[in-house]
Amino acid sequence: MQHLIKYYIPATVIISMVSILTGCGSAVTPEQPHNWALSDSLLRTLVVDTATARPIDNEVSLTGKITENEDKTARIFPMVSGIVTDVKVHSGDFVQKGQVLAVLKSPEMAGYTADQRISVNDMQTAKRNMDVAASFYQSGLSSQREYEEAKSNYDKAVAAHNKSQAVLEINGGAHMSNYLVKAPVPGFIISKKAAESMQWRPDNSDPIFVVADLNDVWAMINVFESDIASIREGDQVRMTTLSYPDKVFSGKIDKIYNVLDPENKVMKARVVVQNPGFLLKPEMFVRVKAHRHTDSNLVSIPDRGIIFDHDKYYVLVRNTSKTGVAIREVRIDKTVEGRAFISSGLKEGDQVIASRQVFIYETLKDQQ
Repeated sequence: MQHLIKYYIPATVIISMVSILTGCGSAVTPEQPHNWALSDSLLRTLVVDTATARPIDNEVSLTGKITENEDKTARIFPMVSGIVTDVKVHSGDFVQKGQVLAVLKSPEMAGYTADQRISVNDMQTAKRNMDVAASFYQSGLSSQREYEEAKSNYDKAVAAHNKSQAVLEINGGAHMSNYLVKAPVPGFIISKKAAESMQWRPDNSDPIFVVADLNDVWAMINVFESDIASIREGDQVRMTTLSYPDKVFSGKIDKIYNVLDPENKVMKARVVVQNPGFLLKPEMFVRVKAHRHTDSNLVSIPDRGIIFDHDKYYVLVRNTSKTGVAIREVRIDKTVEGRAFISSGLKEGDQVIASRQVFIYETLKDQQ
C-alpha cells in the first residue's frame, strides 16, 4: 500500500505569495508589436514595379468613314464629246494601267485623225520640195534663199505633224472616230457613270470613271468641338468596323483640316491606314479611339499593384530598409490600357509590390 503524505502550507505564506505576484503584475508592461517585415524568401518571389513619371495617356472616342486615298485615285474625264458605244468594266472591278474601260464614238476623234493624216502628207511634200531645192542650190540653179525657204516649210510641216500626232495620242491613238477611255493607273473601279448610248460632253462635272488604289486608304474622322483640344497630328489611333468587329486597324493622324464643316459642325482629321487584303472599303463606318500624349506628366504604375478597400485605393511601398513595407493611400487620376496614373500618394522611383499584395495588405492591417 502506498502511503499518502500530506503537506500543510500556512495561510500566511499563501497570502504573501499572492501579494508578491499581484505587485509584480502591476509593474509588467504589455509587449509592443514589432514592425512587420518581408522575409527574404518571400521577397525573392514578389513582383515589384517602379513608379515612373510619364505623359498622361488620353483616349478620345470618335467616328468616321473610310474613303479612297486621294493621292492614289484617278478621276477620268474624256476630253472629247461623243456617244458611249461599249462599256467594258463594272464597279468593283480591278483594272490594270492602260486597260480600256469604255469606247466613245466621237466626231472630234475623226477630225484629229484626219488632221494627223493631212500632216503626214504635208510633211512628205515639204520634204520633197526641200530635197529639190537643196539639189538646185548645190548645182547653182537656185539661190540660197530659196533653199532656206524650202527648209523652213519642211520644219513647219514636221512641227504640225508632231502636234497632230500628240493630240491624237493624248486622245487615245489612231483609232479613226473611236475614243478609248483607258485606266491611267492600276486599281479598283469605285465609281462608274458610263452606260451604253450615253452622250458625253467635256463639260460634264462628274467623272465617267474613278479608279483608286486601295492598298492604303484614308479614314476621315469627325472631331466635335469639345474634342478639338484633344487631337493633334501624329496621334495614334485604333479603329474597328461593323464588318470586322474583332479586328483592330491602326494608324496615326497625318493631317487635320482646321475648319469646321458648316453643316454638321465637326472638324475633319485624316488617317492613312494600310489595307492588306482590301478589307477596308470606301464608305465603311469606323469607330475610332484616338490615343495621344499630353504635355503634363504624372507618376504611373501598372494597375496590377492597386488595392481597393473601403472606397479607397492603396499600394504597398517597400521601405528603404530593404524588407520593410508600408501601406500608402493613393489617388488615381485615370487608368489607360492597364496603367494607373497617380495624382497623389506616390513619387517617382517608389517601389510598389505587384504580387500577393492583398495577402500582405491584410497581414499589415491585422498588425495595426
